[in-house]
Amino acid sequence: MKLEDFLKKVYGYDSAIKDAIKSYITQWKSWYKGNVRSFHNYFIYNGQRKVNKKRYTMNMAKEISEDWADILWSEKCKISLKNEKSNKQFGDLINDLDLYTLINQSIEKSGALGTCATVTSVYNLKENEDTMILDVSEAKTRVDIVDIDWIYPLSWNNKTVTECAFGSVEYRNGVKYVVLSVHKIADNGNYVIYNHLFKDNNGNLSEITEEEGTIKEFDTKSNIKWFSIFKPLLTNNLFNNNPFGIPHYANAIDNMKVVDISFDALKNEVKDSRKRTFVRSDLLTYDDGSQKLVFDPNDTDIYVLPKGASKDDLIQKDTENLRTDKQIEALNTNLNILGNKVGFGENHYHFDGVNLSTATAVISSNSKLFRRKKKLEIGYESSIYDLAKSICYASTKFGSCNIDSDDMVIQFDDSIVEDKETESKRADREVARGVLSKVEYRMKIFGETEEMAKQAIAKIEENEPDIDSLLNGKPNTNKNDKNKQEEAKNSEKEENKQDKK
Repeated sequence: MKLEDFLKKVYGYDSAIKDAIKSYITQWKSWYKGNVRSFHNYFIYNGQRKVNKKRYTMNMAKEISEDWADILWSEKCKISLKNEKSNKQFGDLINDLDLYTLINQSIEKSGALGTCATVTSVYNLKENEDTMILDVSEAKTRVDIVDIDWIYPLSWNNKTVTECAFGSVEYRNGVKYVVLSVHKIADNGNYVIYNHLFKDNNGNLSEITEEEGTIKEFDTKSNIKWFSIFKPLLTNNLFNNNPFGIPHYANAIDNMKVVDISFDALKNEVKDSRKRTFVRSDLLTYDDGSQKLVFDPNDTDIYVLPKGASKDDLIQKDTENLRTDKQIEALNTNLNILGNKVGFGENHYHFDGVNLSTATAVISSNSKLFRRKKKLEIGYESSIYDLAKSICYASTKFGSCNIDSDDMVIQFDDSIVEDKETESKRADREVARGVLSKVEYRMKIFGETEEMAKQAIAKIEENEPDIDSLLNGKPNTNKNDKNKQEEAKNSEKEENKQDKK
């Protein structure tokens, strides 16, 4: 029995949905690995036979996916909750699960293969025969990343996947097993997770019905999804009405081929200058009774001349100078076209003859990279929200946490667009002028919720009261306000001087 057959029989899974894109998935995986058999294996004819060669690759599919993941989710991004106590517990969960790393990896994999998923689960739960949870004192929350190969959508609309099955492989005592979790919506609107275990006999699965420690039918007691689908917010132009996404480079395969061809030519030029020695065919062997070969028949530096060549030209060499400058120029042109095609804009990638580098300068808010970044953030923000929401709920309902996940704030990093120090100084002047409140300042610069900002400001003012507040009991206006106002006036004067110049 195949896994797809089981899903079709028990849960009504339509295998045609995934079958339609399997050839694309195979191609994308090959490019992500940097080895496309039909392209990176090629032949050079040396005048006598075709010699198999391996094309050098820059593995731009991996580079593009990794760069987008780092731009979208870096160490400067964060998720926060309005309640201070809940935020502290959630922060501990983030560290325990290494959540930010999981998010970055999920964004990279989805950008490389079109789609990936995260699945939240809990383990070490104790229940009775009526599936009532008895003890959650040792329960732990877990998050797994699921590749596109093991994602089986069951229900979806134009916006999101609502029901889905996820598979994974486990080895126990050297025996291969397939684990299947199916997330379905019950009649009351709650999500119910059905767990199945199969023994894998060379691709033939047999279900194990009795498995200790596994809850076969787990009612989450909520309409919160315990899975999150990650995919780039790019219109799927390869197949219609399909829940899977496409990679960043899905429409730039030809561009990646040209880049690798240029890189391969450059590497071969540097390696052996593509100089060849031309030898007359009757000089390839000498007769000592066994017709021994003079040259290696697989050597592409040796080119066999046809019979009848002049005796005066027995051996000659191609001594043309290296052409690396022109080849590096051609490679950079092709890298520029590729970078622009996948949304980075112009001059994002540059090859200096040794290493590939990426542009790190601050970009403008009207650039192609900025617009694509903000577009992709819309889709990934929803995925990250679903993931964080499921973790908070699972750790509270079936764990020892007590987390209020309302008013969750997901803050992406825009320092690539505008220097944070410059933004902070400008916001500081706006506070001094009365254009921006202190609460708005903290929400903007630190990514805090309104309640978190108010609590932080109250704590600062409590620890650092001004003289008027101490002597007269007046409301604290923060002793630094006058200094800030003076700084703002001085800054304003300096700006006016620059404008006059």
